[in-house]
Amino acid sequence: MPEGGQVRWMTMPDGARLRVFTWAGGHRGTVFLFNGRTEFVEKYFEVVGELRARGFAVVSLDWRGQGLSTRLLADPRKGHIDDFSTFDRDLAQVMAEVAPGFPKPWFALAHSMGGNILMRAAHDHPDWFAGVVLSAPMLGLNFPGKAMALAVRGLAVGLDRLGLGARYLPGGTPKANDETPFAENILTHDERRYALLQALTRAEPGLGLGSATVGWLHAAFRSVDTVSAPGWLAEVETPVLICLAAQDSLIDGAALRHAAVHLPGGELVEIAGARHEILIEIDACRAAFWGAFDAFTGKLEKS
Repeated sequence: MPEGGQVRWMTMPDGARLRVFTWAGGHRGTVFLFNGRTEFVEKYFEVVGELRARGFAVVSLDWRGQGLSTRLLADPRKGHIDDFSTFDRDLAQVMAEVAPGFPKPWFALAHSMGGNILMRAAHDHPDWFAGVVLSAPMLGLNFPGKAMALAVRGLAVGLDRLGLGARYLPGGTPKANDETPFAENILTHDERRYALLQALTRAEPGLGLGSATVGWLHAAFRSVDTVSAPGWLAEVETPVLICLAAQDSLIDGAALRHAAVHLPGGELVEIAGARHEILIEIDACRAAFWGAFDAFTGKLEKS
């Protein structure tokens, strides 16, 4: 853990416990760092250190249903959520309980699923963040053709309506990242950072999360529909920088370009050579990301 970090548990009204990490003392403000599906704060310690070196305080958490926060089903390896509005409420609690103790301006940095949740926050709470940076945000899922996308969506909706939302998606397994060899991974080209991710999960197996459930995917489709509507995007007042991973096999690049066009304060940067996990990619990809991050936040600080 980068020096100065503290960990606390935040109890939600329904009894769920969220694990929240904080690093105080930023002279440039605070970055709220939000990870993607299956992830946990330890995975981003390198990123936290880089934010600290830039002069920012940092706040991060394990989303409900992953990391060491409360899991939602009897099988803790199932990645599940009922609706993304549950994430909205959890984030609102963090902003009400934790954020007031940290210096402004407040920025957000979010990856993948976290990017979807932060787009919702930027729309509904324009007063929270001076700017939002999204790494490969889940604003559209990547499928090999429209027919496949419609078929997968129809399957998720149908199974969920039959009461099977808590089941793994067809073909899903409890296998976490630590059980997938580097040669088979689709997240990063960086073997050293991937090995560190695997070592973290092996050291604390409770961090591991397997495939998503039917209910999670149905909820994800609903949220993607919300955050991709042109009229909805046009209402987002907060400046947003979208970082598109050029070799992303999980996120639809066209959806990210669509969002950048319709956001009043939207910008898009393509990270050449990057797979989905831009922040644990090789140094060249990460340097391109940090260059875009620094330019974006620096511009907002001067405005």
